[in-house]
Amino acid sequence: MKYSFLLGVALALSLPVEAAILNVPVDQPTIQAAINAAKKGDTILVAPGIYRENINFLGKAIVVKSSGGSKVTIIDGGRLGPVVTFNTNEGRKSILSGFTIQNGDGNYNAGYDGGGVRIFYASPTVTANIITHNTAANGGAGIAVEFSSALVQGNTVTYNSQAPGFSGGVGGGGIFVGGAGAAQIVGNNIQNNSWMTSDGGGMTLFAAGTPTLRNNIIKWNTAGSQGGGIWIVNYSDALILQNLITNNTAPQGAGIYFLVPSGYRGPLLVNNTIAGTSSSPQGSAVYAAGFYDQVVFYNNVLVGAAGTSAMYCDNTYDQTPPTLSHNDGFSLTGTGFGGACNPQNGVNGNIAADPMFVGPTNFRLKVGSPGIDAGLNTAPNLPPKDLAGAQRIVDALNDGSGPVIDLGVYEYPN
Repeated sequence: MKYSFLLGVALALSLPVEAAILNVPVDQPTIQAAINAAKKGDTILVAPGIYRENINFLGKAIVVKSSGGSKVTIIDGGRLGPVVTFNTNEGRKSILSGFTIQNGDGNYNAGYDGGGVRIFYASPTVTANIITHNTAANGGAGIAVEFSSALVQGNTVTYNSQAPGFSGGVGGGGIFVGGAGAAQIVGNNIQNNSWMTSDGGGMTLFAAGTPTLRNNIIKWNTAGSQGGGIWIVNYSDALILQNLITNNTAPQGAGIYFLVPSGYRGPLLVNNTIAGTSSSPQGSAVYAAGFYDQVVFYNNVLVGAAGTSAMYCDNTYDQTPPTLSHNDGFSLTGTGFGGACNPQNGVNGNIAADPMFVGPTNFRLKVGSPGIDAGLNTAPNLPPKDLAGAQRIVDALNDGSGPVIDLGVYEYPN
C-alpha cells in the first residue's frame, strides 16, 4: 500500500503541467494582470478592444496574442513609456502577436529608446503587429532591439518618429538595432517613419553585431542627415538579403548609408532592389564610407534619382572599393557608380542600364530587362524564393544557357 502511494506521487510529479489559456478581459481585467498570473507555456488570449496600459513580459516564456487580429486589438501606451517591454532575458518562446501598438514613448527608460516595443538584453518573438505613432528621444521610436537576437517578423512599422523637443540620437524612426547580437528582422513593412534631426529614417544599425535583414519592404522614410531607409555604423556586419528599399529621403544615402570601422567586414548585400530614392547628387541609392574594402554586393539593382550617382563610395579612408559582382547601377542622366566605385560597368558582371521596371511603383522586371538572367548563382545566402514567394533561379530567357538568378528582389517568371 505504501509502495502504491509513493508510485502514484512519483507519476503525478512526472506528468507535464498542461499550459493554460488566460482570456482578457474575461479571466483577467488587463493584459498585465494576465501576464502577472501566467506561468511558463501559458497563452494570454486578448479579445478585441482598446487596452490602455504599458506591459512587461517579466521574463516569462508565454504567448500574448489577440483573438481578433491587430486592426481591432489595440494596446495604447498613453505616452507613459514603452508600450511593450522585454528586459528580463526573454527568449523566442516569449511571443507578442496580433496587436496595434501605439502612443508609446521611449523617454521613460535609461536609454531613451523603444517607444512602441523595447527589447533590452532579451530575444523574444514579435510578429504580425502594427506598430504606429510611437516616439523616442534617442532611437527606435517604433522598436528598439538592443543586445538581442530577437525575431521581429511580419510587422507593419509606420508613422513613428523622434519625440518633440529632442535632437540627435542614434535614430531609427522605425527600428533601431544596437549592441552585440544577431537580431532577425524579417518580412516587415517599414514605411513613413522619420528621424528629422539625425540619421536612420526607417532603420538604424548601430554597433548591431551580426543582424539579418531579409524580405523587408522599406519605403517612404525620411532622415534629416544620412540613411533615409537604413543607416549603418560601427560594428554592424549585417546580412541584407532581398529587401525592397524605395522612395526614401535623406541628404546623403537616401536608400542606405553605411560607414564601416577599421577592421570590420561591414554589410553583405544580396539581391536587394534599392530604387526611386531622392538625395544629394552623391549616393542616391547607396552611400558607402569608412573602411569598406571587405563589403560585398551581389545581384542588386541600384537606381538613383535622375542626375545623381546611384552608388557613391567616399574614398576619404579607403581607396579600395567594395567588391561588386553582378549588380545594376543606374541613374537617368547621372552615374551608376561614383567615387571609388567608378568604373564598374562591364566589370565582374556589373552593368549600368535601365533595369526596366514594370511601373513607377512596381519594381518587377519586365520583358527585355537587362537584369533578367544576369545574376550570380553562386552568391552566398541566395533565398529559394523571391520577395513575392516565387521560385528563384529559373531559365527565364529559355536560351539554353540554363537557369540563372535575376537581379533584385523579384524573379522574372519562366
